[in-house]
Amino acid sequence: MNYRKKAMLMAGALLCLNLSIYSQSISLKMSNVSVKKAMTELQTKSGYSFVYIAGDVDTDRTVSINASQLKDAVAQILKGQNVSYEIQGKNIVIKKGSQQQVTSKKKRKVSGTVKDVNGEPIIGATIMEEGTTNGTITDFDGNFVLEVADGAELDISYIGYQTQKLQAKSGKALAVTLKEDLETLDEVVVVGYGTQKKVSVTGAMASTKGSDLAKVPTANITNTLAGRLPGLISYNRSGEPGYDDAGLLIRGASTTGDSSPLIVVDGVADRAGSLGRIDPNDIENITILKDASAAIYGSRAANGVILVTTKRAKSEKFTVNYNGNIGISSPTILPEMCDSWQYAELINEITPDTYSPEDIQKFKDGSDPVNYPNVNAFDILLKQAVQTQHNVSASAGGKYISFYASLGYKYQDNYYKNSASNYSQYNFRTNIDFTPHKDVKIGLNVAFRQEDRNSPITGSEDIWRYLIKYNPMVNIWFPGTNYGNVSSKQDNFSPATGLDGTTGYQRDRQSYLNADLTLHWDLPWITEGLSVDAGLYVDRADAFYKKFEKKYYMYEQSGDEYIAKEQGSNILDQNMNQTLGVTMNARLNYKRTFNEVHNLNVFVAYEQYQSRYDYMQARRQDFISTAIDEIFAGDINSATNDGKASETARMNYFGRLDYDYAGKYLFQFNWRYDGSENFPAGKRFGFFPGVSVGWRVSEEKFWKENVSWMDYLKVRASWGQMGNDKVDAFQYLTAYTFDNPAILGGGIESGLWLLRTANPNITWEVANTYNVGIETRFLKYFNFEADFFKTKRNNILATRNAAIPEYAGLTLPDENIGICSNIGTELTLGFSKQLNKDWSIMASGNFTYNHSTIDFIDEPEGTLDWQKRTGLSIGTDGDMYLMYEADGIFRTQEELDSYPHLAEARVGDVRFKDVYEDGVIDAKDKVRQDKPAIPRIMYGINLGANYRNWSLNMLFQGAAQVWQYTFMEAGTIGNFTKDFYENRWTENNINAEYPRTYNRDATVTGGGNYRNTFWLNNASYLRLKSIELAYDFPKSWLKNTPISAVRLSLSGYNLFTITGIRNIDPETQENSQGWAAWNTPQSKVYNFGINVTF
Repeated sequence: MNYRKKAMLMAGALLCLNLSIYSQSISLKMSNVSVKKAMTELQTKSGYSFVYIAGDVDTDRTVSINASQLKDAVAQILKGQNVSYEIQGKNIVIKKGSQQQVTSKKKRKVSGTVKDVNGEPIIGATIMEEGTTNGTITDFDGNFVLEVADGAELDISYIGYQTQKLQAKSGKALAVTLKEDLETLDEVVVVGYGTQKKVSVTGAMASTKGSDLAKVPTANITNTLAGRLPGLISYNRSGEPGYDDAGLLIRGASTTGDSSPLIVVDGVADRAGSLGRIDPNDIENITILKDASAAIYGSRAANGVILVTTKRAKSEKFTVNYNGNIGISSPTILPEMCDSWQYAELINEITPDTYSPEDIQKFKDGSDPVNYPNVNAFDILLKQAVQTQHNVSASAGGKYISFYASLGYKYQDNYYKNSASNYSQYNFRTNIDFTPHKDVKIGLNVAFRQEDRNSPITGSEDIWRYLIKYNPMVNIWFPGTNYGNVSSKQDNFSPATGLDGTTGYQRDRQSYLNADLTLHWDLPWITEGLSVDAGLYVDRADAFYKKFEKKYYMYEQSGDEYIAKEQGSNILDQNMNQTLGVTMNARLNYKRTFNEVHNLNVFVAYEQYQSRYDYMQARRQDFISTAIDEIFAGDINSATNDGKASETARMNYFGRLDYDYAGKYLFQFNWRYDGSENFPAGKRFGFFPGVSVGWRVSEEKFWKENVSWMDYLKVRASWGQMGNDKVDAFQYLTAYTFDNPAILGGGIESGLWLLRTANPNITWEVANTYNVGIETRFLKYFNFEADFFKTKRNNILATRNAAIPEYAGLTLPDENIGICSNIGTELTLGFSKQLNKDWSIMASGNFTYNHSTIDFIDEPEGTLDWQKRTGLSIGTDGDMYLMYEADGIFRTQEELDSYPHLAEARVGDVRFKDVYEDGVIDAKDKVRQDKPAIPRIMYGINLGANYRNWSLNMLFQGAAQVWQYTFMEAGTIGNFTKDFYENRWTENNINAEYPRTYNRDATVTGGGNYRNTFWLNNASYLRLKSIELAYDFPKSWLKNTPISAVRLSLSGYNLFTITGIRNIDPETQENSQGWAAWNTPQSKVYNFGINVTF
């Protein structure tokens, strides 16, 4: 409440001071609201304040008010509360039962001031002597004076704020600061196509505020969500600027196909630009729908829904806010690699006598750094990268128009020195609301974002790969120059040349435009509670990609000489594409309360979507000069081009019915009738319902009378059926391609080639989701929530494993034959308490467990039981999960001779189990591992403390029941970790932790066809995901300035990680070839931030 409103409220209170409560006329009409909200509204309209002892009045109780006299309004608000009231000046003093005012012979006078956290005086705050009805309220300036008994305690309260208890002290004015009590407000949460009061929600959902996300110093918002929302599984595979999106799953994977959730921004699904790069300063909140509540989105909701709501103007006051951050980042984990002399010893174990003892000594002592160097590539080529974010926003509100507008900028550099790899972003957003009439509201939203990704020809992933395995016996550059040297002849690559743009560049520029025009129209002249909503939403995405390869020179060491060799060619390849999508919808709403207890809210709606995609590509080579990097400058004889286009469309009918009786018995029905062009005629439409019920037990009379320690309890249950059409389009049609399928008569002949056999019966995947949950608040300071869920997914698209000869020229189509299931639980526990006027603390934790199973997938005939995919976790169905079972290491020749082994196996190699028990180690002994790379368990622990103007917040995030394959590419092709060097098997260390020195996949260790469980390690971890220490300037410092608030902060991201996995980040997954540590690791960030409000 701003100062002007407070002044108007006080003036109104003084003006009506002499009016009698029994004759004052007001107009108060409210349906299905809490007692607190009704009190607040009555105070605003009448100037009378309610004074009562905390706990005497159930302020969460739901009431409906329809009164024209103040006395009637008060009576309706307090109906059924077993209290009485009397008027004392402008106070409505409420008394419970026959409680009598306690008096004391000795009185003392206390005084003080009550303000909010912004330093604004709170008018009408209640000050009560504990255990009595003796009290008063604060005046226009927040001041109060009250006579109380010796040793009395004061209860200071105000609607919507946390109550404080203080010892009464005479002679010294009390300074009281009240903080908002978010738990006691009528919290409203975003649901599909609307909002609901949290207490009325019957579905499983979780939400977080955008202001919390904006405090995390990372450029991608998907990386701020891990550990915050129960049910959300988040995993990050890369720290490369511009490509560091986290994978998001809601309640894990429930299908062998695409398990990504549906992203909805401001009510529109799959918007151009999606979620990851939205400026967190523009986000009001993010909510995830996890059960039947997602059925309103029908065919695309089987994997859950993420709802993003952006900010709008909140008050009439014109405010400008600046939020700036600058940070330095470095890799979370750097493996310690071998020195050159250690690597030389390992090479000798692979290829004996490659290096003499004299050579090794020269590597050790550094006597010849040109020919016998000891190079640490990390020290030479890595740096602490800079990242920065800035946002300026303005907002204001009025009777007819309100707006929110913002401008943002981000920049991320990569870890490499002289790097050509970076990311920059510019974004703009404005949300405007027009109210030309009290029944009409028009919204206009425009958002634009441009993303620029720059990198050398070699991507960050490959550069990181070559840094990890860099040969420490080779100088990074030719001595005395900046010409890169070839570190491995097999790879013919130098990371120094690859990372700085010498070899060329890649530029990826993407821009996104979202524009919305919405209408809300109340229709009371037809009937009370009737309204319509309509919207037109336009999304456009443009991308321009340019890759220019250049000729360059690298030096290769040959003996004691370095030889220059020309590499590469001058080649330009570029493409551009555009996607234009248009969504239109219309909704008819009806919301009404009947007989004060029957609350109905229902709508029906229609929506349609159309989009077009266009793509063009061109390529030329043999540029005479690299000075002009345009298509026309290349050799026309080398020119090639390509292009394609596609159109998509959807049509949907949907609706929802909400009913509750007296706010206690809750019912919701969602439905959607969805049409998708991905399926043939006759199968394009599907009906997807969802039903949920709830019971607010704590609203029952028996509960109120017998349970005092738990003031809120709700139980709920739901069932929903949702679809998934995230499949390749037009699979119901046979597809051909024009290619060169044959050589006839000595020449290559062009012709049609069968690309795909049609499946005319293809249809939706269907998910049946069941959920049971409870929500509680107890012992004043605690809250708890639990959900138990099960999902059964049918009609999953999969290919039958029938054997068809290649010469037949046939490929089997995907069919709806797969079945999967997923079961799990989610728990949340929170605690929050204001200890005194200076200190407050909070703690919360959330836990998610899910286990997904492939119930049926067509297995090839004769598949061994231990190699079948059926019955194992989703994500383990690929060939990479077929591994030999490691059974230790062959430590002696006797062990090797007495146990079955591969012919190539040697003493010191990994020993494999004879699973087939035939005395032979071969492919029949491989076992499919039920150890997925996506966590089954994810949890978060949020801790916070506030002391006066200081605040400290920490988020710990962890994962468990997750595994990663940690075999690193090494041997003659690249370096080993010191961990391996110090713990490897040798004749002098037969009880070592690791096997003997290996040579990539040429030895029986862990690469290629020798993948085994020795390297499949538990990747559970616990991270300090984010931490922030902040200081808010006292308001007194900012008097007589245009600044209303200043906040300084020091924050960190991924500052430490506890994990049993070594040398690599536990979230970094192996690459497609099976090697670990190829991905750019996540960032560890130290950040300084400033927030200024004008």
